[in-house]
This record gives sequence, structure tokens and C-alpha cells, in this order.
Amino acid sequence: MSERLKAVAAFVEQGASVADIGTDHGFLPVWLVKSGVCTQAVAADVRPGPLASAVRTAQAWGVSEQIRFILSDGLDQIDPQCVDTVVMAGMGGETMMTILDRAPWTLQQGTHLILQPQSKLDSLANWLDCAGYAIGDACLVRDAGRIYVVLSVRRGASRAPFSCAQMYADRILMEKRDPLLPDYLELLIRRARKVIRGLEQAAAPDVLELTRQRLALEGFLKMKEETNAWCR
Repeated sequence: MSERLKAVAAFVEQGASVADIGTDHGFLPVWLVKSGVCTQAVAADVRPGPLASAVRTAQAWGVSEQIRFILSDGLDQIDPQCVDTVVMAGMGGETMMTILDRAPWTLQQGTHLILQPQSKLDSLANWLDCAGYAIGDACLVRDAGRIYVVLSVRRGASRAPFSCAQMYADRILMEKRDPLLPDYLELLIRRARKVIRGLEQAAAPDVLELTRQRLALEGFLKMKEETNAWCR
């Protein structure tokens, strides 16, 4: 298990019935069952190749009888009555939004969502809030030189308004004093400055996006000042 998947697994509650969407090699459901966190799990993927790989992984670790392997585009073929926890890790935030939009039952039955987006974190955070989901916990994890964000999400009341910065660095990370937050903020600051320079140099800059990026940068800098105080 990679450090990234270990961080995802840490949010799975004991005894949960998990569906791992986009399971790829099936490492997560196999680990959850093998370690006794879950007695059963679902491994789902949209492609036959990765799903076959997940089957081989489960067979190698002797847990194939406890895992159901389902060819599914997102949650389309998942029985809502059979899962109480949905994991989506390693896919883009926009893909997650599309999958959840097609599966309103995750909101209706209060399914626990564990999300690790590879991109569009800001769009995903805003979409979740508007759709009736609430980010209840979050963490950062470093894996192979990159920092990833993992979100624990359930149906809940909005904590909005989110600032432009908080869509990338949820206030929970600040409240928890996540040890990786200072490094993550440095990354966000560099990225925002690069985007702002590009927009300012454009022949026809997107004024709305430029304003949004400037507000985000301002927020990141304020957060960074606060994290600097942790060490003093």
C-alpha cells in the first residue's frame, strides 16, 4: 500500500461495507479485508483490465471470496443497499462530481465518502458544499514527492462561505495543525503566483479568474503566516 492509499484507508471505519470505485489493482479493498477493517468489500472499475488485476491481487492474498468485483462506470452498477462507504481515490475532481451527480442515493442515505482528488479540488469542494455534502475531516499525505489531500465527506449542513483559499486548503487542516500544511501552502502559493503571472501577461486576461487567483493567494499567505507561528 502506498502512503496515499494508507491515508485513504485510515478514514474507513471499522466494520464498514466499502465500495472502492476505480479500484485499479485492488490494493485498497484487499488491504481493508486482509487487515480486518472490513469483512467484505466491493472493487469496481470501468475497465476490464484493471478489474482482472484486482481479482489477481485478491487471489494472491487469499481474500477473493470476501470481495465482489464489479465492472461499473462509477457507481452506476453499485447496489446502494450493499455499501455504506464509497472510496474514490486517484481520479480527477470533475470525474468525482460526475459520478456523485449520477448517484443521488449517496446523499439520500448519508453514505460516507472518502475522496482523494488528483485535480480540481477547488471545484469539487464547492460542488460538494452546494450539493448538500459536508467535509467533516481532511488530511494531507506525502507520497513519492507529491502532497495529496484526502477528504472525509458525509451529508451535512454547509460550512460556507468558503474563501477562494479554503477550497484548496480546508480550514480543518488548519484546525488540526496538519504537519504537512506549511509545505502544502508553499506549493499553493507558488502555483497561484505562476497562474497570476500568466493571466497578467495574457493578451485578453480572464479578469474573473485573475481576481479569484489573487484572492486565493492572499488567503494562502495569511494561512502561511499562521502556520509559521506554530513553530515559534
